[in-house]
Amino acid sequence: MKGAIVAVIAVIVLAVAGILGFPVLMDKHIAGLRQEVQDLQQRLQKIEEESKVAPLAFDADAQKIIKTVNALTLQADTNENSRKKDISMQIEAIQKQKAATDEALRKQTEIIDKNHSDIQSQVQLTRFNAAVEDIRQHILKARMEVIAKNLGTARTEIDFIDELFSTVYPSAKDEQKQIMDELRASLKKAKTEIDTDLPAFINRMNAVWHETGRLLR
Repeated sequence: MKGAIVAVIAVIVLAVAGILGFPVLMDKHIAGLRQEVQDLQQRLQKIEEESKVAPLAFDADAQKIIKTVNALTLQADTNENSRKKDISMQIEAIQKQKAATDEALRKQTEIIDKNHSDIQSQVQLTRFNAAVEDIRQHILKARMEVIAKNLGTARTEIDFIDELFSTVYPSAKDEQKQIMDELRASLKKAKTEIDTDLPAFINRMNAVWHETGRLLR
């Protein structure tokens, strides 16, 4: 009797579990079906899009299917080749543009460098000529100091003129340096003539002043 009761209880439990578990199993099964339906819809949509390129009837035979597949493949290859060609043309255009830009920058740099060099040369020339003009002014001053009998001041002026020659000497050309060497030697003689022969000093300073004009560029 107990065994029969236990069997009945077991059947009842199993029935209840089946009733309670059935919706869960159904949900899982339905979820799987839903996914399959969704995949099928996506495949149908893809087929529909491809059929616009080469329409395929539902009752088409094998030969028609093969032709359609070939047409789709050809269209895909054509699209891919067109895409590659477009990319190649864009790359080529970018390379040409880069080359043109690089060439323009190179020419612009050359122009800037040349202008800079010309400006530097002009600045150096201006400084050199200004220094020579300063030397010529001090030569005249030394001459005037001797005439005014300020012999000590005249000697100081000659020493200062020699220092000015030393300053401008490195920026001079070879021909100008040769002239400067001669002028400095003449100034050295003029300094000794201050105490021995003032007329000779004045004549020598006049000659030095005149020769310094050859240094101007």
